[in-house]
Amino acid sequence: MSRVNTKDRIMQAALELFTAEGYQKTSIARIEIEAGLVPRAGAFYRHFDSKQTLLVEVAKAYVSETPEEFGLERLADYGDTRAELVAIALKYEEAMNRQKPYARLIEEIRLLDFGADLQDELNADMMVGLDAWIKGKPAAKGLSRKQRSALVISVIGGWLFYLSMVRQGAAAAIDALRDTLLDEWATRWASILDSAP
Repeated sequence: MSRVNTKDRIMQAALELFTAEGYQKTSIARIEIEAGLVPRAGAFYRHFDSKQTLLVEVAKAYVSETPEEFGLERLADYGDTRAELVAIALKYEEAMNRQKPYARLIEEIRLLDFGADLQDELNADMMVGLDAWIKGKPAAKGLSRKQRSALVISVIGGWLFYLSMVRQGAAAAIDALRDTLLDEWATRWASILDSAP
């Protein structure tokens, strides 16, 4: 079998094991067995330096989102800020639903020594994409990159808070108001972003 195929099998086996048993409880030998490899024969290390390196690649490939997946480069096609915000919100909602099976793994990653660095690395591309989008809004004119990042976090943060509440099951009553909340959130932030500072 080709090296690419072996690498993919290792990554898929790792994702399944990390999700079911946790990162820390999964051994490299177990990943090799699940990938159809002979344990401790060296195939794993031809593709990955360590289990941590494997986790980073698995997270990038299967768990995190990219600006391309969100269609951030095509937001201007919507023609108005409110529609762009709704598109972003729906993509975040879709992403959170897609990530549900990995919730335990995502939480475990956050608690690892290198978890914060990995989270920053995974978020970096998305922040670049969101920064490029918000930079064109009148409210962001003249703001530094740090200030624009703070604005992005403020804008997206409210919707993410709502999604996290729904994900935790704590917002059954709020979930019934989803469309109203989305409409209000997008309308208010659109009016703010379309206003000159």
